[in-house]
Amino acid sequence: MTTGQDLVIGGLLNINAYSPGQPLSASVGAQALAILNDLLDSLSTDQDFVFTQTENIIAWTPGQYKYTIGNPVGGTFTGTVTSGSPTITGVTVPSALVAGGDLTDFAALIPANTTVLSFNSGAGTVTMSANAISNYTGDVITYTTPGNIKLARPLRIRSGYTRITASGNTGLDYWFDCQNSMNAYNQIGFKGVAGPWPTQLAYQPNYPLGTLWIYPNPQQAGEVHLFTDIILSNLALTTTVNLPQGYSRALKKLLGLELCPMFGKTPSPELRMQAKEARDLLKAQNASPIQTLRYDSAISRAQVNDASFIMDGGFR
Repeated sequence: MTTGQDLVIGGLLNINAYSPGQPLSASVGAQALAILNDLLDSLSTDQDFVFTQTENIIAWTPGQYKYTIGNPVGGTFTGTVTSGSPTITGVTVPSALVAGGDLTDFAALIPANTTVLSFNSGAGTVTMSANAISNYTGDVITYTTPGNIKLARPLRIRSGYTRITASGNTGLDYWFDCQNSMNAYNQIGFKGVAGPWPTQLAYQPNYPLGTLWIYPNPQQAGEVHLFTDIILSNLALTTTVNLPQGYSRALKKLLGLELCPMFGKTPSPELRMQAKEARDLLKAQNASPIQTLRYDSAISRAQVNDASFIMDGGFR
């Protein structure tokens, strides 16, 4: 377990820009933290630096084969929150506000995980999914604008399947092939072909909302399991974070290299070597193994004398 400040101090120690025990300057800490978060943002794009995947459980909408995905910040608005009430009053409702968006506020009077239930532009009100904790006039409220699928915009989708639970078929999973490219999907002539569940998924990481297409067009609502790369989150100096083995050292060494220009330092050969070693160890650990080829048993062995063979009973 470590904190954002521990990582920042570790990076500074690696370039002799900090003495153990001295107070961390607020300005230095803020600038070094910004560089750390830029580093985390960059490392998230390296597939071999990502240590695990996130399972996201959503649902298909029957008849829909194109979805937007993500939950970006849409903007802010001001209003009055009232203790024990879910209604924010005195609001100039933003045009981008949508039901289901997350709400947070400057005064910290809106409970965590509160969302927009509804809004009325004429009355200047927004109805929340929870009641405000106290009264505050002129509270600054931040809202998100989720896509059709409300989850953090993935950098890439690794795999997934549809679990069918209708008609007593509980637990039957139907895998779909994931393409983080539009090439294969674009070759499909008619993309609206109806089917019970999709067999292909194509993902385009547009920003701020990604877009995914599925084929064929599912005609029933299945429970969808999408596996996406975890994104290394931005940290505050006080944020406590649990990192797998090797990550604390690697981040401190790599952050030291990133901080050198800020302090006019030249990285030592030892730091360069240690940073490379730490990163290579993680990439070797996270590298995806080569997939084992699999064949249907019906085509991998002779069936001539197999009376149990479902297709022809062994008679051909």
